[in-house]
Amino acid sequence: MAESELSIKYADLLAEVAAFLGYGSAPTAWTADQRTECDRYVQGGLRRFYSPPAVQGSEPGYSWSFLSPVVTLATVSGQETQELPGDLARVLGQFHYSATDHHKSVVQAPEDVFQSYKTSSSSTGAPAAASVRHKAKDPGRGQRLEVAWWPIPDAAYTLTYKYEAYNGKLSDDNPYPLGGMRHSELLLESCLAVAEQRANDERGNHTAEFERLLVSAIEQDRRVGSTHFGHMGDRSEASTWLPRRGDTDGVTYNGVAL
Repeated sequence: MAESELSIKYADLLAEVAAFLGYGSAPTAWTADQRTECDRYVQGGLRRFYSPPAVQGSEPGYSWSFLSPVVTLATVSGQETQELPGDLARVLGQFHYSATDHHKSVVQAPEDVFQSYKTSSSSTGAPAAASVRHKAKDPGRGQRLEVAWWPIPDAAYTLTYKYEAYNGKLSDDNPYPLGGMRHSELLLESCLAVAEQRANDERGNHTAEFERLLVSAIEQDRRVGSTHFGHMGDRSEASTWLPRRGDTDGVTYNGVAL
C-alpha cells in the first residue's frame, strides 16, 4: 500500500527548514554546508518528536503507540533460536499463541532461569518460556537480538508479540518517518522549533506551536492505542516473567509449578 500523499517526508522537512532559515526551498540553491545544517535540525526534530519533552498537559518521554508494532513470527520445528527484526530494541511482554493454539502465552524468563529450564528438561513441545538476548556482533551489519525457546519447538507455531522499535535517521533512501500522515504537522513544527532554538537562540512561534500540537497528539494517540491489540506489556511494571502460582499447565521446574 502506498504512503498517503499527505504524509510529510524527508525532502519536505529539509525544504521547510531551509526556507525558514532563509536559504530558499529549492535544494539546488543550497550549499553543502546549508544542507548539512538543515539535516541536523531535521534529525534533531525527529528525535524530539519520537521522544517528546514534557510540556504543560503532557508527560515526559511519552511512548507513542506507533513505536511499538505488533508482529508475528513462526517457530521452526527443532530450532531453538531465531533472529528478531533488526529494528527491535526490546520485546514488550509475552509471546502469544494464535487463537487456534490453546496454549498459555510464552513468558520471558531471565537468562539464568531459562538455562535452568534447559538443564531440567531437554524435551520438545510448544514453547512455554523464552529468553531474548543479544547475538555476537556482526561487523557488517551491527548487533542483533535473538529469541531462544524452551522447550524447543516441535512444530511451526504462530506467535504474536509487541516490541519497542529502533528508528533510523531520515534520508533520501528512508524518507518517511514513523507516525504517518496523522503526525506530519507535529513533526514539521518539531523540526522548525529545533531550527529556531539552535539557529536563532529563541523559543518562538514554532516552539509554541509544537508544544500545542504535542498535547493534542498525545491525547489522540492514547485513544487510538487503546483500541489496538490490548496491553501486552508488564501489568505491574515489576518482574512478571513467571506465571501465576497455582497454574497447573504453566512453566514448571523439577516438576513444581512456579
